[in-house]
Amino acid sequence: MGLFGFSSKKEVAEKERLAREAARKEAMGDLRERDERTRERVLQGQQNDLANLAKGSQIRFRIPYFDVYDPRFENFAVPVAVEVSLVYGVNDIALFNSINKTQNISDNAFHDKLKGQITKFVKSVVTNAPADNQIPVLKLESKIVEISELVQNYVTPKIERLFGVNVRSIDITDIAVDKQSRGYRELKAVTTDLEKDSLQARSSLNIDAWKRQQEMNLGGQEEMQRMQLEHQRETMRIQREELQRASRLQTETNFLGAHQANLNAGVQTAQAQAKDGVPPMPGTGGMPPMPGATPQVSYMVGVNGQQFGPCGWNQLQQLVQQGQLTHQTYVWKQGMPQWQMAGEVMELAPLFQGSAPQMPQMPGM
Repeated sequence: MGLFGFSSKKEVAEKERLAREAARKEAMGDLRERDERTRERVLQGQQNDLANLAKGSQIRFRIPYFDVYDPRFENFAVPVAVEVSLVYGVNDIALFNSINKTQNISDNAFHDKLKGQITKFVKSVVTNAPADNQIPVLKLESKIVEISELVQNYVTPKIERLFGVNVRSIDITDIAVDKQSRGYRELKAVTTDLEKDSLQARSSLNIDAWKRQQEMNLGGQEEMQRMQLEHQRETMRIQREELQRASRLQTETNFLGAHQANLNAGVQTAQAQAKDGVPPMPGTGGMPPMPGATPQVSYMVGVNGQQFGPCGWNQLQQLVQQGQLTHQTYVWKQGMPQWQMAGEVMELAPLFQGSAPQMPQMPGM
């Protein structure tokens, strides 16, 4: 202590230093206490955020205008803005924490990071849609459903892998094209002219195709008519042949029926004819049946080695017309000593008037 009870300057300085040190320690203690309370509140908030994530969270945000190009006209940049809606949850908290390091990140910071990645992916899908999926830039607004499906298929697996979340839905709720931009107006003008040229070309092609079709149809009709005419001619020819065959068949049937009746009668009268001295027909070795008594002509006719008859004049004429009775056909009637060729019988000469006699067989044939 100094003279007369006063403290020296050194003592005063030491007291002041000690007082300042005590005040500093007190202040540091208060600060640490406040930091601890703040840290507890932050951790509690993060726990609440994670609980909300597990239940599901939704974020909506707008991606500002970015340029999209038509692959045919890459000089015209068209500004396009997109609105995105994402609903996601956390199924595995441990996986989510290990990927995102949640002790050092807040809910808002996580959403900002999530939005950044989604923005990058959505821009990629929309920018490549005209070339990869043939969606014209000027029609992006009307193709929102198709664009949304493309975004969902492309973005969902990437977001789930990068952030450890379960994407429940991701949708494009709006696509806006800046119609006042220079690129939009220039692209629209060019594509309008192109569509006009294309329409004219299609119209010309349609007209040419129509003309060719008409020519083909005309040629086809002519060919069809020709084929139908040929078919009609062939049908008529077949019908004529069928009628001729039917007529010949009917005549032969009638002739054979009568011939069979005569044969049956001849069997019954064979012995009686033999008693009457009727000579056998040449080449048959048998006796001809006895013809019935008639006041006019009544001849037996040899047809294909068989005896047919007796035949009256009308029947003989019919046989001549049918070619069954010729000059070389053997005939016989009662009173003739033997069978003779019809051409040698004067009585039958009128039957062959107007018809040429059968050509005799040539020597050596």
